Amino acid sequence: MAKYYRCGKILTTHGLKGDLKIQSFSDFDRFEPNRKVYIFHQEQYVEVTIVRSVPFGKNLLVRFQGMEDINLVEKYHGDELYIEESQREDLPENEYYYSDLIGKKVYNEHREFRGVVSEIRSLPACDYLYVSYQGKNYYIPFLDEFITEVSEDIEICELEGLMNEN
Repeated sequence: MAKYYRCGKILTTHGLKGDLKIQSFSDFDRFEPNRKVYIFHQEQYVEVTIVRSVPFGKNLLVRFQGMEDINLVEKYHGDELYIEESQREDLPENEYYYSDLIGKKVYNEHREFRGVVSEIRSLPACDYLYVSYQGKNYYIPFLDEFITEVSEDIEICELEGLMNEN
């Protein structure tokens, strides 16, 4: 069975020719013409091919092959976009896919458990690990000053105040 990875979200329709406003969750040019993505719609992955993609503010306007009409795409409003595992590109050393970090256990330099990564937040300064621990949530900057190792687990350098609740 194929494994899928989330790469974006359909925010809304735009115009009458089937353009969709897409929020990309990828650092890659994932939404280039002729690339395939999957719309997760009604518990099924619908394969689509991109025919047009242009920047639109912080998002993209994307059009899919065979869906060049607003009436054909408005049902996808709010659906998420995915790629298959085989479409993932190799990353340089010390770079990670968000999906590879989510669910990892976090320990400090003394191997004391500090929680589990529940999501990644991309903010202007840097990406942050959103860590859940004992019913509380913490943001940990994904920077070398704070993250000392990423393997099966994540090791952090626990500076004073780092694990203050947010």
